[in-house]
Amino acid sequence: MSKEFALVVCVLFIVWLFAKDRRLRPMTSLALWVPLLWLLIIASRPISFWFGEGILVESVDYYLEGSPLDRSVYFLFILTGFGILAGRELNWGRIFTSNRWLFVFFLYCGVSVIWSDYPFVGFKRWIKDVGNVIMVLILLSEKDPVRATRSMLARFTYLVVPFSVLFIKYYSELGKYYTKSWDTAYSGVATEKNALGCLALISGLFLLWDLVEMRAGQKRKLDRGDLVTRGILLVMVFWLLDKAKSETSLVSLLFGSLIILMMQFPVAKRQVGYLGTYSLVIGSVIVLLFSVSSLSEVFVGTLGRDLTLTGRTVLWAQLLSEPINPLLGTGYQSFWLGLRAERYWEAWSFRPNQAHNGYLETYLNGGLVGVFLLLAMVASGGRRVKKGLLLEGGYWILCLAFLLVSLMVNWTEAMFSNMSPAWFILLIACVSPVRSSGSMSERIAENDTGGRDGTLHRTESPQDRRLRGDYWMARLVGGWGGEPTTTQIERPSCLALAGSVLTSGLKSAPIEGQAQVPKNDGLADR
Repeated sequence: MSKEFALVVCVLFIVWLFAKDRRLRPMTSLALWVPLLWLLIIASRPISFWFGEGILVESVDYYLEGSPLDRSVYFLFILTGFGILAGRELNWGRIFTSNRWLFVFFLYCGVSVIWSDYPFVGFKRWIKDVGNVIMVLILLSEKDPVRATRSMLARFTYLVVPFSVLFIKYYSELGKYYTKSWDTAYSGVATEKNALGCLALISGLFLLWDLVEMRAGQKRKLDRGDLVTRGILLVMVFWLLDKAKSETSLVSLLFGSLIILMMQFPVAKRQVGYLGTYSLVIGSVIVLLFSVSSLSEVFVGTLGRDLTLTGRTVLWAQLLSEPINPLLGTGYQSFWLGLRAERYWEAWSFRPNQAHNGYLETYLNGGLVGVFLLLAMVASGGRRVKKGLLLEGGYWILCLAFLLVSLMVNWTEAMFSNMSPAWFILLIACVSPVRSSGSMSERIAENDTGGRDGTLHRTESPQDRRLRGDYWMARLVGGWGGEPTTTQIERPSCLALAGSVLTSGLKSAPIEGQAQVPKNDGLADR
């Protein structure tokens, strides 16, 4: 097949997918195209690369200035996104309150440019990262954030997966490159192989979740054409992962897929209350694997990698010995700039521009304070995901998978707080939905508390407060024993009870035949 014919087939396939999804997964608004285009840019290549400025960086000075075209494009997107949010009637007080750890982390990152050796460079990078938050807020402030997320991720997948296959097979000048050791590597529409693995990971998780959710939500049989296209796209995803040779992305996809499938069974759903405990156990096991040499040798060997993770562990040891401020770091995204970066480029043949570990990268730039705030943001997001799973499932299963795989990917790649799709999906999982077609955003409020047994207590709605007032009136007049509950009370029963008490003078028991206030403090009947 000629490359021209392959291009036509690829474009027609994508057009057909877009046309079909106008019925199955319609875009909720025109504004949704802004975060979609943003995600496409950060997951593939900057605009300047597509216009011939190239991807090969020969000097660290490039990172000080960057591309004027890219700066203009990002700035335009940020202004557009800010305008969209300003035009929506949003409760900004609630947004800041329910996402307080996210905004504290970003505020600290912004302040940290003050002690950077290159404060203006750090400030420009911070502004771009704020753009990620703006795009996620646009997505989650749609009238139906679940449909909006599904629509955006579907179209993202339809574009990056087929075009990556096309570039690798038929346009090698775009989809293939050579490493410093002259080995062949594949990038697809991304900049390098690990970035290709990351976009394949995100696409694969979404496709599986979307397939499971559509099957669970449709009483009729699934659209056969939709089922076939999902199968084709999943085959493409695994083919891309094989070409990328990114074991981290492959393991993360398998783990995330296992989470999505397990959450379809009641036995797994009953364990959601212990999500924090399981996360600590899994994290401890990972640390143990890489702390004990014999265990790490077995684990890494099964992935076909050497014990140093292609030199990563040696690099980590060197980075940990750097004389930086352990509490505050070097300033936002400032470690790999200037003379320090030149020193590492001279010492390492692959010229590192990141620590290849998101947690270590955060420490180098933000110190222990930055690591703490990042983990606090993740913990807050995980707490919200747990509540969503206890109440609804569905969308929150995808958020759980995104949250966990983002943490896994950052063990070998530094993708926290930068222009990375892994960071973008982590923000989707951690940011509280601003609006909802149902009760999701109300029920996943920040001041909720959930028990390990799956019981969830939430802040009362105005209706609940009125019902509670009826109950207290009845208790005040009738002298009931016992403590009031937060369970929903039927207004007619309480009013009838109060009236009966007033007329009959009963002091300690409800009238026979009237509904008693239940002593259940959960939300099992809601």
